Amino acid sequence: MMLAARGGTGRRAAVRGLLLGGLLAVAPGCRDGTTEPGGDLLAADEAVALFEGMRAIEQDSMPRILHASGDSVVVACPVSGRLRVTGRFSESASGDTLRLETEFTFAPAGCRFSREGREFTADGDPGIRERAVVVIAGPGEHIGIDGAVTGVVDWQLAGRSGSCEVDLALTGEPARPGGPSATGMLSGRLCGHDVQLEFR
Repeated sequence: MMLAARGGTGRRAAVRGLLLGGLLAVAPGCRDGTTEPGGDLLAADEAVALFEGMRAIEQDSMPRILHASGDSVVVACPVSGRLRVTGRFSESASGDTLRLETEFTFAPAGCRFSREGREFTADGDPGIRERAVVVIAGPGEHIGIDGAVTGVVDWQLAGRSGSCEVDLALTGEPARPGGPSATGMLSGRLCGHDVQLEFR
């Protein structure tokens, strides 16, 4: 999903498009859970499925838009409910070095979706916040990506319910024009589990 980006051409527009178009596409299978489930807690694989399911909605390239205003857009979730996405960015340049900072919030409201055979309902306001910084020095010279994904969402799954706290650090490298896609790692705590999620 891409929110409208104002101004900028060439290298700046390409970098902005990378970030706004779904920087953190998580690669399945790269996970490590250490906390056993109990009561209304998600198991590690359920927590990752919840996170990946929300990411899939956020990154849908052809979402069904319910409402759009300024820097915010509300899209329909796959089964029912909605997800509000709000994005902000700033950029600065010094010589041939470009620094781009982005911040997005994802607020689900009765958002129902299926992932890995499980049907979740997610709610949260302000929900999840993603922050990222990309610095590029010189044409095509990518320095790297740093950021964080944090927040809390309430979930329902198969008669159970609870809250999932997200506190993940982001490190990686952006895609090069004509080269491989962005690569990196999200690591930290997800729904009470220690995780490492690779993205590419």
